[in-house]
Amino acid sequence: MNETFKNRLIRILVGYVGLYPTLLIVLTLLKPVTHDLSLPVVVLIETIILVPLTQMVSFPLAGWLIERLRR
Repeated sequence: MNETFKNRLIRILVGYVGLYPTLLIVLTLLKPVTHDLSLPVVVLIETIILVPLTQMVSFPLAGWLIERLRR
C-alpha cells in the first residue's frame, strides 16, 4: 500500500475517533439548551463549541491514541 494513501487513511481514522465521541457528548449536553431553537442557530452554537474542542483536544488525543495502538 502506498505510504501516502496509508497516512491519509490514518488521518481519516483519527478524524472519526476524535469527532464521533466529541460530537455525541456536545449534542447530548446542549440538547436541553438548544431544543427550542431553529436549526441554523443550533448548528451555529454547536460549531462554535465543536471546532475549537476538536482541533485542540479531541484530534490530538485521538492521534496520540492511534499512534499508541500502532506501536
